Amino acid sequence: MFIDEAKINVKAGDGGSGSVAFFVLKGSHKKIACGGKGGKGGDIIIKATSSINTLYNFKHKIHFKAQNGESGSSNRRAGRTGADMTIFVPVGTIIKNQNNEVLYDLKEEGDYAVVAKGGIGGRGNASFVSSKLRFPSFAEKGEKVEEIWLNLELRLLADVALVGFPNSGKSTIISKISNAKPKIADYPFTTLTPNLGVVSYKDYDFVVADIPGIIKGAHSGAGLGDKFLRHIMRSVFLVFVLDGQKIVSNNQLASQDFLELRDELKLYDEELFNKNYMVVVNKIDLIKDLNVLNKIKEDLKEFTDREVVFISAKTGENINDFIKIMAESVKPEKQEYLMQNPKSFKEGSLPLKTYLLDMEEELENKIEIIPQNGEFIVKSKKLERMILMTDLQNEEAITYLKNKLKKMGIGDKLKKMGIPEGSTVIIGDLVFELVE
Repeated sequence: MFIDEAKINVKAGDGGSGSVAFFVLKGSHKKIACGGKGGKGGDIIIKATSSINTLYNFKHKIHFKAQNGESGSSNRRAGRTGADMTIFVPVGTIIKNQNNEVLYDLKEEGDYAVVAKGGIGGRGNASFVSSKLRFPSFAEKGEKVEEIWLNLELRLLADVALVGFPNSGKSTIISKISNAKPKIADYPFTTLTPNLGVVSYKDYDFVVADIPGIIKGAHSGAGLGDKFLRHIMRSVFLVFVLDGQKIVSNNQLASQDFLELRDELKLYDEELFNKNYMVVVNKIDLIKDLNVLNKIKEDLKEFTDREVVFISAKTGENINDFIKIMAESVKPEKQEYLMQNPKSFKEGSLPLKTYLLDMEEELENKIEIIPQNGEFIVKSKKLERMILMTDLQNEEAITYLKNKLKKMGIGDKLKKMGIPEGSTVIIGDLVFELVE
């Protein structure tokens, strides 16, 4: 079953907690801290593979969780790192957040994205030994990470998209020019899912997609048109398929259907509208009068300067000419696309990934203050994580945290941000009074 949309819930593994442990040297009775650190939690990785071609698997399984890191132990033994979880998706899958913003685009075999990072392991008490703190009796807790929802969207990887109204003969065309064997019948909306076929011309192969019939209002969702239209987005060349029999039977202008199709694409996406294209008038075996074909051609020439080809997918008339023109048009378009989009990075998409890294660093250091009932809630990813990993039941750990915040100059920073001295400040589970 072809499914091209899915929503999944992912949770990376929590970090393991550090250990509090001591050993005593024989003879000297000297106590030495030896608690090891906790292991990092496993990551959630989404990876593209050509071995599957639908998001159907996510219809029944939507929750994915990586393994937690193990706690540290004595003799400085670190806890085991949690195992990563890899989720496989079809090549061409786009990963979006809950706001429908694109995070990653997995265009090629082996492309992957780390969509959720495992929590860091807490340090054991051996990590806190210093000249001032010789026998620390506290350790950090492992970082807890939150679950997140992601939207997956599959876009077909086809060089050419056949675009036309229902029953215009696209399925018959793709069965004639390629190895595809779509279901074909003489009624609208025969094609409920896109079909892909490989077309060969001389020494050049390219992929053609038969997109389910577009109807008026498709750009806004009519007839599931917006879901079908997105599959055209990756194509470098479009073929507008017009129904010659319909034009003659309804005594209408060929340009009417052509302009309606063009309008739907423009309303959906300007980039899609600007793609190179050709026009094919199908079912000419049902048109006996050659003058009618000439009139159709003259009508279309008023609205487009692109190639117009008359074919019969049923009888095979002019099919070879159609393949030749399509191949000679697609090849330079594909070469230009590859030059503009070099294969240089395997993790998601390079510009997008760089942007995300910068954004993560900015969010890490961002501090937001929210006044509430005379108190001040401080939102900071970095500070909240530091406090969550502190054992607030341990006086020694709290003292260590207090000194660390002081060294970081957090008090002065909060005052500069408008929190008056003496105010109650809340950061995560920590509540304190802002004083000198």
